[in-house]
Amino acid sequence: MMLMAIDHASAMVARTHFTEVWGLDFAGYPDLGWWFARFVSHQCAPGFFFLMGMSMVLFAYKRSTSEKEKWTTARIRQYFFKRGGLILLFMIFLEFPGWGLSGFFNASERIGTGPPLPGYFEGGFFFPTTVLYGLGICMIVGALLWRLAKVWLLAITIFSFAFSTIYVGQLAPDEALNPLAVLLFVPGITFGAMSIYPLIPWIGVTTFGMFWAKILRAYPKQVYNYALFNGLIFIVLFVLLRSMEWSNFQLNEYHDVISYFSLIKYPPSISFFLWTVGMNLILLFLFAQISGQKWLKPVRLYGQTAMFFYIVHLYLYALMGAAFPTGCSIYVMYMVWAMGLVILYFICARFLAFKKSTDPDSLWRMV
Repeated sequence: MMLMAIDHASAMVARTHFTEVWGLDFAGYPDLGWWFARFVSHQCAPGFFFLMGMSMVLFAYKRSTSEKEKWTTARIRQYFFKRGGLILLFMIFLEFPGWGLSGFFNASERIGTGPPLPGYFEGGFFFPTTVLYGLGICMIVGALLWRLAKVWLLAITIFSFAFSTIYVGQLAPDEALNPLAVLLFVPGITFGAMSIYPLIPWIGVTTFGMFWAKILRAYPKQVYNYALFNGLIFIVLFVLLRSMEWSNFQLNEYHDVISYFSLIKYPPSISFFLWTVGMNLILLFLFAQISGQKWLKPVRLYGQTAMFFYIVHLYLYALMGAAFPTGCSIYVMYMVWAMGLVILYFICARFLAFKKSTDPDSLWRMV
């Protein structure tokens, strides 16, 4: 959550943002500082989908084995359907206005320095979607998948990335895209739909999280060492494939560190998946070693109020960005980002106290 806020402070305060999209030329980052600000945030989206998959399985296991009230499989699925739908409603009624507020204060042409989305669109109506669409729809679909055996969850992960790679590889960025394809398979814009987090590639990250939750249940003592080993294997595979100029949805020839780590995120290329999920697995190991440390309290707090943090931070940084209608330097951006985290700590702490006081079946528990 803290790293994600860097990327959004960059867009809303510094008015500088980057979009690494399949099939289109990527101009690159202006310097090492802006590259790093974007690069560290790449861990976030895969981490959200991966941990959501893990939490779905662990939540289902906890509720189905509760001594007080054992939930049936149908009730657990109903819960995930309801929560996934609620996330989609948050996107429409809470997230969209937050980004709109930021755009209202924007007087700079620097924002949106990445290329436009692939596809073909000239006027008319289209429905935009965000990361909350990806999370919501993956939770709804995941409600039908969490009971699958480990081997099937892993197979879905492999299939989703194989299908996405093949599907994107046979498309031309400037050809007309089918609205259904935009929502399910490939980021782009067309009449009726716009998507940057379609279902198929991101459900694979979610099922990989489900796979690891089942590893956690089966091998609770060894799982974190397994995570470290798997993470390191993913990083090695990333280096091998990236060095061969393969698995990044375009050649994107590299000549320095920045271009080497310019990875296509929309949709997540195999290189992007290997690096980000590999690093998330390594972080899972590292945080397990320092769990319980008092100085991690803010990190835990932001995680315990993740959806609330996400919605509130959009409005907070949009309002703070009103002081910088034409943008600011990266140094000022980091100062504003840090100030925002301090403010968010107190807001999230109050909300968490309220959340814990509500009924376990309350909708507030889903926020």
